[in-house]
Amino acid sequence: MNSATKFLPMPNNQRMRSALGVWAMQRLWLVLALLGFSPLFAEQPLPKYKGHVNDFAGVLTPQEIKELDERLYQFEDSTSVQITVVLEKSTNGYAAFDRAMFLAREWKVGIEGKNNGMLLYIAVNDRKFQTVTADQLQDRLSASRIGQIHEEYLIPYLRQGNYALAIDQTTQAYEKAIRNKFEGRATKKHKKRGGYSALFITAIILIIIALTGRGGGGGYSRRGRYNSGLGDALFWGAMGSGLGRGWGGGGSGSSGGFGGGGSSDWGGFGGGGGFNGGGAGGSW
Repeated sequence: MNSATKFLPMPNNQRMRSALGVWAMQRLWLVLALLGFSPLFAEQPLPKYKGHVNDFAGVLTPQEIKELDERLYQFEDSTSVQITVVLEKSTNGYAAFDRAMFLAREWKVGIEGKNNGMLLYIAVNDRKFQTVTADQLQDRLSASRIGQIHEEYLIPYLRQGNYALAIDQTTQAYEKAIRNKFEGRATKKHKKRGGYSALFITAIILIIIALTGRGGGGGYSRRGRYNSGLGDALFWGAMGSGLGRGWGGGGSGSSGGFGGGGSSDWGGFGGGGGFNGGGAGGSW
């Protein structure tokens, strides 16, 4: 064999086998990463969590952390869904997806047996973010829905350097999606008109019930004594509920301030699991 034959182009079938080998190896590492067996997962540092909001980058004030933490605690208290936020200066060479998955799994975010946790990860200096969700949240928070929330709420405020507002607005959108109340900006007007129509019809029906005095056994008895039954309670309770729906009043996830209470009684993450790759991420 002369020197010229040593550098002949690789035959097509050999190149194909080589390419298939590389593809197979990439798929193998992806599967191992999703199963938690990747060396990247094993070597990552695991910080100790401090609450629902963990600012290891030092970009939030103590008051901002307190207010965000209290609201996420209240959401967990009313729904059992655990949402945590992590800010770091850098991923230290790891993919944002790997870092978020590692933290969510090692901290066991969510309630044991319910697999209802999620984690929002932000690497400040790298300008990268990733949201990962456990399997029981993925029907309400699909990758496309999370991507929409990122585009509307997370990225604009991150570009402004307003990390507290980015987290606040993004997690509120997550909460609304989990409660099946999230509306994209393009659909708000249409949805609102439907709410007024439903309110008007409900009010007419309930007024008729109240006037007849027969709602739930209400009205006057044969002895002339008034028996309120459920009529008035049903009427005013439903009116209050209808008004709240029609005009978007109250409730967790509203854009108002943070409520009372706090996370002093919070016992930590509940041993959750089910993080199998659901979520979405990107950069700003």
